[in-house]
Amino acid sequence: MVMSISVYDKLETKISSLRKMLSKTDTESLLFIIAEEFGNMTTPSEDIFTKTNLSSPFKQYMYVIGLILSSEENEKVTILQEDRMERIKRNLNEIVDLYSELFEPEDEEDVNEQWIKSREISMQVFLNYFNTNYLTYEEQVIDRLNEWFLPYSDYIKSQMSISVEELINIHLFIQNKLQEKLDNIKSLQEKAQGDQAIIFNYVKKNGGTFEQARKNLYLANMEKFDRELQLMPRLEVAELRNEFGEEVAERFIELFSMEREKRDFFYYTETNPFEKSPIWKKSDNLLFIPIQKQIIHAIYIQLSSLMENSKLKLSFYKNRDNQTEKKAGNIFKGFFKEKANYYTSVFEDNQSQNEHDLVIEFENYLLIVEVKASKVKEPFRNPDKAFKRIKGDFNSDGGIQKAYNQANNLKNIINSKEKTVLYNSKGDELVTLERSKIQKVYSIVVTAEEMGILAVNLSYLLTKESGEQYPWATNIFDLETGLEGIKYMNKDQYEFLNYLDEREKYHPQFITTDELEILGHYLENGSFENLEVSNHFIFFDPNFSMLFDDIYFEKGGFIPPSIAIESSRSKKQFNPNKKKPGKKKNKRKQAKKSRKGNR
Repeated sequence: MVMSISVYDKLETKISSLRKMLSKTDTESLLFIIAEEFGNMTTPSEDIFTKTNLSSPFKQYMYVIGLILSSEENEKVTILQEDRMERIKRNLNEIVDLYSELFEPEDEEDVNEQWIKSREISMQVFLNYFNTNYLTYEEQVIDRLNEWFLPYSDYIKSQMSISVEELINIHLFIQNKLQEKLDNIKSLQEKAQGDQAIIFNYVKKNGGTFEQARKNLYLANMEKFDRELQLMPRLEVAELRNEFGEEVAERFIELFSMEREKRDFFYYTETNPFEKSPIWKKSDNLLFIPIQKQIIHAIYIQLSSLMENSKLKLSFYKNRDNQTEKKAGNIFKGFFKEKANYYTSVFEDNQSQNEHDLVIEFENYLLIVEVKASKVKEPFRNPDKAFKRIKGDFNSDGGIQKAYNQANNLKNIINSKEKTVLYNSKGDELVTLERSKIQKVYSIVVTAEEMGILAVNLSYLLTKESGEQYPWATNIFDLETGLEGIKYMNKDQYEFLNYLDEREKYHPQFITTDELEILGHYLENGSFENLEVSNHFIFFDPNFSMLFDDIYFEKGGFIPPSIAIESSRSKKQFNPNKKKPGKKKNKRKQAKKSRKGNR
């Protein structure tokens, strides 16, 4: 049984109530509020959790958009008012909370140690999967599109009637158009503030309300500001046609937009049609884009689905694996530079047995890097089945356990002999490693996908010998962002190794799904010694990962950005009693406080 009858009934009732409410709601008024609170019009000075009053703003807003666009309009549709929006938000939070009940014991169920462990893991994986959006920068996604899909551009064009290059260019075109509008609105806002002062003086002198005075005065700047604000999330179809031609524009609209019509979409954990088609087609001439960043992710979703179900699937997987290994190698080379030697696709003997993706020789330190690019599977709703799948994937050939075993095997060989020779695929000697010259060997696992708590805290599932150190496991995006951040802060390679050393000491205690929260804390504080421990666990404030957003924006030359992009983390992942970090000398600008994740 997928879920207990009681939970199912509660969800059915709650979602049905929400859908009924949405059927009477004007589409544009809801999408405009979402764009204003969370999407294209959000400013970095606002805390997105406080502003939206949602536990997982991105996913919950994506869900409610999917619902309203999958429902027929009631005969008496009304413009969304504040009180109804608050009711919608309450429903959204209650729906998300209900899914947690899946992991509570049923009547007379035996709650033993194994039961607790399976729920502890499956619940965190489940909530992270369904409540968290892609934690990446736009440039990282575009790089992946080029690396993974460009080699198959001809096939993709034949199947989708649009190329990878065209999809990326359309995304950038839409982004620039919305940015131009936002810049214009910002300029008008400054002028409208002068009009506002005139209105206040008028009210003070003549009495009446602000709105009455505004109507009487009809000040041009304020009227233009309001008009342009309403147009902000809109895009004329003619603009796409003029830029890309009618055929390409129409195909893009066909693939990535939705009209409001009845669909079967119902549950929060179902595949959301709006995630792969994140544009509302208001009419044949007008598009509405409430969350612009989702377009690049929708392109990735659709291209992945096409290739994973194609005759080129195996070739695509091989390229995916190779590109991820190449990317990891380039990231490390960009970090250690000429101070290190790099050996890729190395073998333990001259018979091409026991391959290792990357070995880095940095002075008297050795880093063994294993890369895994397998896709994260959707978790089952049933906790026992979910735990079984999670554990199976973790231990599979594409999982973290296998990567650790590979790295640790080579580490043990190096530590057991005075000299270890490594070979290339042709059986030629690449390098001879001398144990006496190696101060320490680090094992690192890099995944293509974000693995959440399973990578951050390997003590949940990793099998290792007592006394063996935990490897460092991270996804390729966080690896890139993290090492770039270390460089940007003028920290050297030894600082990174020290981070790995300190992190390993506290490894089993860390509770977060975001590696950059841990690294951000370390870089701002210099160690983990001041961390608060609660019931043996260490929780991290999500603001620590904002350090990397500061760096991202500073490198781009604009602080703060005019568009703040969403954070899609769920508050459930963090300790609600954790105190905020105190102010530090030379701390970055206050905008950091609430810039909830450009990733």
